[in-house]
Amino acid sequence: MFEQILMALINGILLGGVLALLAFGLNLIFGVVKIIHMAYGQFVMLGFYFIYTFHTSWHIPLLLAMALGIAAMGLIGILTQLLVINPLLNAPRLNQLLALASLIIVVENLAQVIWGADYRGIPLSMPIIQFGEIFIRSSFLIAFIGAIVTLWFLYLFLNRTYLGLGIRAVAQDLEMAKGMGINPKVIYYITLMTGGALSGLVAAFFVPIYTVHPHFGASFTLMAFVIVVFGGMGNLMGGFISAFIIGIVTSVTAVLSSKEVADIVALLMFIGMMMVRPEGLLGTES
Repeated sequence: MFEQILMALINGILLGGVLALLAFGLNLIFGVVKIIHMAYGQFVMLGFYFIYTFHTSWHIPLLLAMALGIAAMGLIGILTQLLVINPLLNAPRLNQLLALASLIIVVENLAQVIWGADYRGIPLSMPIIQFGEIFIRSSFLIAFIGAIVTLWFLYLFLNRTYLGLGIRAVAQDLEMAKGMGINPKVIYYITLMTGGALSGLVAAFFVPIYTVHPHFGASFTLMAFVIVVFGGMGNLMGGFISAFIIGIVTSVTAVLSSKEVADIVALLMFIGMMMVRPEGLLGTES
């Protein structure tokens, strides 16, 4: 049992890294544009389908197909800002939520029309890493390392570049950013492009782990939303920490009981946090 719990703990940490990257895009969009991207998990699903199509139908090498999938999702992010979010920027929050929730149905049904309802995946043979009685899937380890490296580069981008500082300025004080000559509309497009590209990158990390279907993104949308709110809406460090908390708790609980119970425990933690500290782990009262 000790080995099982230790292996679950390790897998929870590996899962937490990928969940942190998943939540980062959603958190960044909310922090800058102040809108909740309800269809973010569906964008991950769409990125997965793009990679699958580029590789299996167009016979593009897998790594290049992943790069094209990331670029395609960056473009989808720009189109989302142009066609969906721009008209909603001054709308009531409920209208924004309903419109972006409707986008979930649009993307899922579009995926079913184009790719069908069957499960689709790219067969990859990845070795299992063994340390005594501990077994780790190399696909999980690669995804974890890739996610952590990506998060580090995003941290440097946001804190060490003029464009990143512009994004942070808009997120912290829109009127002050305008006074400094920053065009928030340009920042919004860059933010949605970055968020879209990150959804494509998460999809690339998921390729060796999962198969995709039209409703693949639903659970990841919920998970990302729980992580973001648990950590504090718009607080990137809070989202990073909460991703590891949720990943470890769900992984260990699944070993001790079942996946269904693990999901229940994670959501009860979320409800408890909202009752005790509604602004989230590291959030601030608005």
